[in-house]
Amino acid sequence: MSCLWTKSPVLADKPDALLFETATPPLQRHSGDPLRVYMDLEAGRRRSGREDLFISYHAKDDVQSTYAGALFHNGRNYHISSYKNNETLVYWSSSRCLSQRNQLAKSFLRLLPHHSFGKCLNNVGGLDMALSFYPECTNDANTPKWWDHLHCAMSQYKFVLAIENTVTESYVTEKLFYALDSGAVPIYFGAPNVLDFVPPHSIIDGTKFRSMEELASYVKALANDPVAYAEYHAWRRCGVLGNYAKARATSLDTLPCRLCEAVSKKGGRNARTE
Repeated sequence: MSCLWTKSPVLADKPDALLFETATPPLQRHSGDPLRVYMDLEAGRRRSGREDLFISYHAKDDVQSTYAGALFHNGRNYHISSYKNNETLVYWSSSRCLSQRNQLAKSFLRLLPHHSFGKCLNNVGGLDMALSFYPECTNDANTPKWWDHLHCAMSQYKFVLAIENTVTESYVTEKLFYALDSGAVPIYFGAPNVLDFVPPHSIIDGTKFRSMEELASYVKALANDPVAYAEYHAWRRCGVLGNYAKARATSLDTLPCRLCEAVSKKGGRNARTE
């Protein structure tokens, strides 16, 4: 099976499928027309009602596309610090100040030394301060952007707070995977089945604690116990295995080939109309 994934109508003048993300597919598909593929990676994962194939973050849908791949953070500075800040334990950055998420973050962060670099609960003296703290994280000195140095700045901290905008099954976004990739231990609030997407013993699920005080006490104790902290990184010596391997294998990185396979199984433009 060969596959061409392109936006060019010249290169693919008779496509077997058309992908729709921000636009709604045509109401009807006639015989010989391309299959209609609709993608929604947002928490609601709503079908258009007009698609022949549906892509979402959930394994129950036609084609899954998780947030675990590298395409969500191309062009970043992947310098990872070998030093971890032992005084300021937690990194957080959020510039979409949702009330519920802000309240959760505030109730936790007040209990621990932390740096908050975004618009929400900023405590570092303003926006874009990460490069002032860590100039070695500069990726493009001419036009620095916050995402250029995200991983590098995170890597300076033992823990990264990751809170999803919406709590729903399987909605595990780049917020968590950024933290894992940076070499920190994520403190996570989000999907109840998050362990289906991450390496074993790699994250702290904040929802498993009876109170923020209990969670903060655990984080403090972990930060002061080198052996226990190292156990959260033991998976890194084993490579990408288990549930994490499955999440990476079904990410946006591999979507073109997997979608082509799904289109081929349906018969492409030769598929029967219903």
